[in-house]
Amino acid sequence: EFADARTILRLNASLVSRDAAAARPGDLLAFQQAGQRLPEHLMVFLGRSAFEADRSDWVVYHTGPDTLTGTPGEMRKASLADLRQHPAPRWRPVTGNPAFLGVYRLRIP
Repeated sequence: EFADARTILRLNASLVSRDAAAARPGDLLAFQQAGQRLPEHLMVFLGRSAFEADRSDWVVYHTGPDTLTGTPGEMRKASLADLRQHPAPRWRPVTGNPAFLGVYRLRIP
């Protein structure tokens, strides 16, 4: 089955904060990229990794398919600290970025 990011946010998650520092493991970082076919994008906050304990702010996300090259996309891992310095400001999880919708927590019964 498939649910797009908009549906997940609307029906299954609640806004926690626009401050990424409020994220707990399992929370979603939500972005909106206007002009794209699927404009909402989610990243999952992991926190500390059992494999790389030097950081406590890991995030994973799927890049999405690349229609220009026909590739399906890939999973990537980044730290919040690195994302805050992302070369494209629209991907920075900071309150001053209008494309960053905030931290959401799944509503699990």
